[in-house]
Amino acid sequence: MLRVQMLRRAALALVLAFALAAPAARADAANDSAISALREDSSLKVRTQAAVVLGQRGAVEAVPALREAVARDEASAVRLAAVTALAKIKDRSARPTLRAAADADPDSSVRKAASRALEDLGPLAFSLAEPQGAGGPQAREALRKAIALQLKERGYALVDRGGVRLKPSVLKVDVEAKAGKTVIAVRASLVAVDDDGKMAAMLEGGARLTASGAIPEARIAAYSGKALEAAAKTLCDDLAAKLGER
Repeated sequence: MLRVQMLRRAALALVLAFALAAPAARADAANDSAISALREDSSLKVRTQAAVVLGQRGAVEAVPALREAVARDEASAVRLAAVTALAKIKDRSARPTLRAAADADPDSSVRKAASRALEDLGPLAFSLAEPQGAGGPQAREALRKAIALQLKERGYALVDRGGVRLKPSVLKVDVEAKAGKTVIAVRASLVAVDDDGKMAAMLEGGARLTASGAIPEARIAAYSGKALEAAAKTLCDDLAAKLGER
């Protein structure tokens, strides 16, 4: 039995070593073998080597398995190799896993490697969905532009895909004229979803803008946009506070 296990591990080690030199036609199969070894092999040496190979190959498809290894593998050598692999692959979806490892892994070398990997990833990235809700196209576009501007001013990266997914909505745009003034009240929401599909934040914010006299119909959209800018600032302030630990 022992001899069978040793032969099996030797075979896996050969597969992993071969993966580094495999041409494109065999790359997927080699990566699949390494992912399986990382997840299932009882030998910490084989799991460690699997993580090393996946990082050297830049195997983006291995990110979920590497994240699992960082979070769950009992061997610090495997966790360290998985963190190093994620740092080489530079997939932003690994940020929550790396942050958790940097904060709480029991091994100091893993914590330090995770912190370095986070620095290399750069600022937290967001992708912004098209706003939904009330107020018409102009109001929704005003909210989208205001949120994008607030994120950039805070030093966050704005990407087309990936990162934390933001889903803004205009909840209301109320215009009321009375007693010689016009009051525009807006309310908006912002839902933030992590790369792994978990909700990171659900926020609401509003603003009121008061103008003397009646606002011409042609100017209502512009005034509503100013109010939505203020609401966007509140939402992004709250978002930054909520995700500040990242």
